[in-house]
Amino acid sequence: MGAVEHPIQFRVLPLQGGLNLRDMGGYSTGDGRRVKTGMLYRSGRMSSLTDADEAHLAGLGIRSVCDLRNTDERSRHPTRWCAAGATELWARDYEDYSGQLDKLMRKDDATVDEAHNAMVTLYRELPIHHAQSYRWMFARLAAAEVPLLFNCTAGKDRTGVGAALLLHALGVPHDQIVEDYAATNDADLTPLTGGHAGPPNLAPAVGARLLAADPAYLEATWDELGRLYGGVDAYLARELGVDRAARDRLGALLLD
Repeated sequence: MGAVEHPIQFRVLPLQGGLNLRDMGGYSTGDGRRVKTGMLYRSGRMSSLTDADEAHLAGLGIRSVCDLRNTDERSRHPTRWCAAGATELWARDYEDYSGQLDKLMRKDDATVDEAHNAMVTLYRELPIHHAQSYRWMFARLAAAEVPLLFNCTAGKDRTGVGAALLLHALGVPHDQIVEDYAATNDADLTPLTGGHAGPPNLAPAVGARLLAADPAYLEATWDELGRLYGGVDAYLARELGVDRAARDRLGALLLD
């Protein structure tokens, strides 16, 4: 099975209040297997789910949820549905850490190039700042506490890097990893910005750069892991505890 055109169109869950919430199953691996459906889910914030949406998610039997959002994000837009079922919701308290991006968001005259550079910097930081969260995700998978769902606010940056690491660990080729990441560009993220293309103080083209799932951003993560660790595999092993044996166990659990 090769790359699939517009995967979000058949992976997105039918939820009225869902935001970029989709099944990660269906991608093929280099050895001819395929990621199982109904095992891994990625999402944006879930505070707008309807009662019917929450019932649908509860019916999926999701056992683990990793909320990658910071303390303030979770306080302003809480996730409610996990409390009603046998789902473990994990999160950690932290404040925003990307000074370059935060500074840009406060400017009224930011340029597209500045937005692009800020996002590249962010993606170099993500695997370092969120190693603890990604480590928990892989630990839950190692314990077969699945299905697993992980999310941030847009389901794009923190979630996008987490999804890329998971798919890489499962042996999914890089072109399909990039395709899964870029599928966020087919999602409607305007609920996050009040219907605007981005923060209202920024020019539309600048806001669009911040909301885009640009493959160049993900490549910045891969480049940084190469620079710091010698590659993604070494990062997985050293920082997340996912060595070759662990990856084989993940494959037995999550691949057909």
